[in-house]
Amino acid sequence: MTPGGRFRALLAGVAAGIAGGLFGVGGGLVLIPVLTAWFGATQHQAHGTSLAVIGATALASIVVYGAFSNVSWGTALAVGVSSAFAARLGARAAARTSSRALTMSFAVFLLLVAVRLLWKAPEALGPPIRSPGAALALDLGLGLAVGMLAGYMGVGGGILAVPAFTLLLGMPQQMGQGTSLAVILFTAPAGAIEHTRHGNVLWRLVPALAAGAAVGAVAASWWVQRIPHALLARAFAIFLLANSVATFARARRVRAPAAPAA
Repeated sequence: MTPGGRFRALLAGVAAGIAGGLFGVGGGLVLIPVLTAWFGATQHQAHGTSLAVIGATALASIVVYGAFSNVSWGTALAVGVSSAFAARLGARAAARTSSRALTMSFAVFLLLVAVRLLWKAPEALGPPIRSPGAALALDLGLGLAVGMLAGYMGVGGGILAVPAFTLLLGMPQQMGQGTSLAVILFTAPAGAIEHTRHGNVLWRLVPALAAGAAVGAVAASWWVQRIPHALLARAFAIFLLANSVATFARARRVRAPAAPAA
């Protein structure tokens, strides 16, 4: 890689790391468009390379979130193990199928969650106590959904996990984000391994991207601990809303599969 290419990769990594640390996501939503636009990666390569990088974002961020006791380790373990299994399935599906319909559905989901969070931020208090069995079943089911999304879309799954942790489990926004980052430590490597099997990881870019992501993640994670809960929740909602619009636009540019010849 040329020095200029390495510098661009560092900048892209920093941007992804800031998004990851600030909102508890891996940063793939920032990284994937950059990989296709700046480095000429195909969509499948961008997804695989993103998953290979965002583990660095999560690892750097979780050190800070953990220092402020903003990680629910038990939930992260249950959701993470389940999501690691599902992430490989999602990556296999991504290698074989067109994603236009799923992308449009995902954009609608982002829009609905954003509207819900803008209308009323989740309370910082936890929900009524559930039975251990019900809580475990919810965590495992959530992990399957997060893992499939991560493997298919090339993101860490935080864009689904954070709203689920805050809206369904009643976690404060910072704890929901920290727990999401812990889950990404499971999903990202699992998805990256499967994408590697299909030749969809540009490993020459990964070291510089990961180094930049780690720097951006630590800085953003440290700052975010001082943001009020409600303000952070609504900032996350705006982040979701912007990504919903971008996802709609990206899906509209994808051509539908051609009809088979007569």
